[in-house]
Amino acid sequence: MLNELPPERRWHSQVSPAPVVVALLRRTFAPDPATPPIAHTLLIKRNGRPYNGQWALVGGKWEFGETLPDAIQREVQEETGLQATFVAVRGLVSERVFPSTAQEHGAHFLILVCELRAPSGQPQEQSEGEVAWFTRHEIEGLHERGAIVPSDYAMLRRFGDGAAAAAPHVEAEMVAAVQGAGGGQPTLLRFEPIHPSTDESPPLPPASTSPKSRSSP
Repeated sequence: MLNELPPERRWHSQVSPAPVVVALLRRTFAPDPATPPIAHTLLIKRNGRPYNGQWALVGGKWEFGETLPDAIQREVQEETGLQATFVAVRGLVSERVFPSTAQEHGAHFLILVCELRAPSGQPQEQSEGEVAWFTRHEIEGLHERGAIVPSDYAMLRRFGDGAAAAAPHVEAEMVAAVQGAGGGQPTLLRFEPIHPSTDESPPLPPASTSPKSRSSP
């Protein structure tokens, strides 16, 4: 059982699931003037643990004190250079990772799958790894070659086509004495439902300036 692993056999000595945010970032464009526009999804080729060398959804750790939109927009900017806008939560995934060998570590992640919009700008490789746009067909090819993180592929299949309804998402803020050291009654500052963004995307760039997609790992 995963919860019976000793601390030294847990990813970063985890005592609870690590909150992670990942981005469903899509853009429709024609790779060349002779090709009709087609939807592409932005992926990153990880250059560090875990999943070094595999393509994955852009994203990372949800840092203390951030709102959910701030967390995923920061991760997209850090990993791709794009200024993206949060749209909605599309799914919640509890991912438990069992050790593949007696020397490996186990892990547990709580993954919030977020849709974002970035209609302009070109993604640029940052310190986390190479980034590129992929069509659905190209993503299937990555999966067949074992070149994409399996759970990320499953998330794309489940949430990536825009068919999944937006999950309820509320940002709550409190003032309270969480250590029980006085301070009066807890006070609710904010309990705000975050509704999916419905902003219209600007027109797509001409085919000659469309981003380049990748079809190889």
